Amino acid sequence: MSLGRITVFAVGAAAGALLGYAMTKSDTVKDATKATIKAGIKAKDWAVDTYEQAKEEISAKISSAKKEPVAEKTS
Repeated sequence: MSLGRITVFAVGAAAGALLGYAMTKSDTVKDATKATIKAGIKAKDWAVDTYEQAKEEISAKISSAKKEPVAEKTS
């Protein structure tokens, strides 16, 4: 890799970092970030609740199936 490519990459990375830092100072960006984080937390909670509900339903079906007698095949 040539020195020129490394330099261009380093300058681009530094510019991106400075731009990202400057954007975090904006109140609009802060509000958007908070809204995104809240939506992510809400989605995670929904997924966990749905998983737990499905897990309980499956456990109930398994328990019910274990209680029923097994029908034997007649040939």
